[in-house]
Amino acid sequence: MAIRTMEYHHGDRLEHMGTVPTMAADRYGEKTAFSFMGSDQSYREFETQANRVANVLVDHGVEPGDRVGLFIPNTTQFPSAYFGIIKAGAVATPLNLRMDSETLGYVIQDAGIDTMIASAFLADEAQELASATGVDTLFLPGVADEEQGIINYSHATMEADDEFDPVERDSSDICVQPYTSGTTGRPKGVMLSHRNVLSTLESYSRGGLSIDADDSILLVLPLFHIYALNALLGSFIYRGGKMVLQPEPEPVSMLTAIEDHELTKFAGVPAMYNMMFREYRENPEEYDLSSLDDVTCAAAPLAEEVRRTIEEAWNVPVIEGWGMTETAPAGTLESAHGVRKEAGCIGPPLPGIELKIVDPATRETKISPDDLEPIPDPDIDFDDEDAVTGELAIRGPNVFEGYYNQPEKTATSGWSTARTT
Repeated sequence: MAIRTMEYHHGDRLEHMGTVPTMAADRYGEKTAFSFMGSDQSYREFETQANRVANVLVDHGVEPGDRVGLFIPNTTQFPSAYFGIIKAGAVATPLNLRMDSETLGYVIQDAGIDTMIASAFLADEAQELASATGVDTLFLPGVADEEQGIINYSHATMEADDEFDPVERDSSDICVQPYTSGTTGRPKGVMLSHRNVLSTLESYSRGGLSIDADDSILLVLPLFHIYALNALLGSFIYRGGKMVLQPEPEPVSMLTAIEDHELTKFAGVPAMYNMMFREYRENPEEYDLSSLDDVTCAAAPLAEEVRRTIEEAWNVPVIEGWGMTETAPAGTLESAHGVRKEAGCIGPPLPGIELKIVDPATRETKISPDDLEPIPDPDIDFDDEDAVTGELAIRGPNVFEGYYNQPEKTATSGWSTARTT
């Protein structure tokens, strides 16, 4: 199933992820892209800042293919740093802020990170981490120490040129390398190419997330996770929506942000919904959530009772889906419209993506893609649990290029399964 390449604003093919902010600036200009702690950043300002970051990185010796670490929570620093790295032809490596220092050290050394951009909110942790792992250059707002290789990020970007032509890269070149959580061993670097992440944006845009320039969302899911990074941040930039950034999932602040900004979308994990609804149930008169059109639950299904209660109380559909870091993370997504399915229904595959069910032990196909699309074959006996139970396998242009430095753990058939995580 081929998927058409996303088009640039004047008709050229969009094949470089670093061009996305440029496209957005041309399309949406002074429209607010990000809001954080009472301060707004327009799409044009976002593009300018990303260009400055790219210039700073290139001026300090970052070359195409270099891994550059991101040690930043959900603030306006993250998007411009992320896209600045990609514009410079380097590979953005978001660091999981919830990992312990030993695991973070492993990730930094495994990726070969010599340059890291960090947040002033995490200044002490960043300096300790850089020192322990031998990072050559640490960009840190408001701090400069030449002997320690620390460069004042705020000053450097302020002085940098605000124009930059993205370094030429092939669509198959890697642009972002997130790491798996390491729940079944050491974290693995997931190599995602420009083609992988752009095809994911196209899949969500064409048949999944209903987003336009009038939409807005609370970005509280951590941007170091692929769902928030690509499905939400990437999709909203492509469509010109407004993103309100929040570093921590505190229930009162999440509910208040929805009301104050009249947000139309929300995406969270079950724990967030549980804490939000507990607060809402105790103080329903304190929060007006009528602006919401739909909400999405990621990572795991909501309990059926919780989902139904939220849908009734907030008058919104709760959407669920499935994907992996290795799929950037496009996979499936339930529709916000039509008949409501029970909790745990992940919906059909997104456009351009094929799914099949395989035997976990033998990897033999149990249900083929043709049996599942456009609707499940009526001859499938869903009462026969053995016949319809197995692992999901996925194939498409969004599926990753491989694990960094671990080719033996990368599938060669073109199909990737949930077991790969």
